Amino acid sequence: MDETMSGNGSWGATDITVDSSSEGSGKLAAEAVLGDAAEPAAEPAPDESADAPAFTYEGVRAAVTANRANTLALLGCLRAVSEPRPFREAEAAVGESRAMALTMQTPHALYGILLKCGAVEAITVPEGEAPEAGAPESLAEPGADIAEAAGADIAKAAAPASLPDQPVDYLLHITDLGRMALAEFEPTKRFEELLAGEPAGYADAYGCVLACCETGASKAVIERALAGHEALSHPKQIYPGYFISKLETVDGISWDGVWRTTEAGRRMVALLA
Repeated sequence: MDETMSGNGSWGATDITVDSSSEGSGKLAAEAVLGDAAEPAAEPAPDESADAPAFTYEGVRAAVTANRANTLALLGCLRAVSEPRPFREAEAAVGESRAMALTMQTPHALYGILLKCGAVEAITVPEGEAPEAGAPESLAEPGADIAEAAGADIAKAAAPASLPDQPVDYLLHITDLGRMALAEFEPTKRFEELLAGEPAGYADAYGCVLACCETGASKAVIERALAGHEALSHPKQIYPGYFISKLETVDGISWDGVWRTTEAGRRMVALLA
């Protein structure tokens, strides 16, 4: 549209043309405005601290008790790292324990369970402090491969006696949550709780089994030691295997070809005196 100034100073239209493209341009502009309004606002930067797992004792307890076959071995893993310890050394120590006879997991997988629930922490070793001779590549993230192994049923493997040419990579150390688990599942405490829920006559039968296993005993020997014991028939009929199983569960005896009284079992004998 062309406009000219009139004599009285007012603007007047002298030539008006309609551009057919103006309507389309207006629509495009309107759509652009609406598009800008509809575009979502930029999301704030994520808070990296929110990614840190929130470990709880309930989670630790659930992990320790999820599979009874793993319980004693997991508790042994916790005791093995009461002080920061190279992970290979800790795994080798646990691999030699009698509790490994109960579980189908390797020490590596057991520590994975404990890392995943927060009962154990992995401490990175500064690169300059790790041995270099014959050293394979360090883990990109301490404990990462262990955590992935947690929950997998892996055939047990014997730990090497010594690992002189391998790097430390990282240390394993029990956390406060792990210490809480050791306190709750302390063997003599569990034995006291077991006795509290059993008939009074069972205590003597447990003492008989613990004494019998002091120098090592087969199941047949234990059965003969308990033959005719009142606890087998009162208040109901049970078998010697009941006492063997219960004592094994609380770490009073362990199997290494024969049943043997453990250090914790000797403390249990003192409770029965």
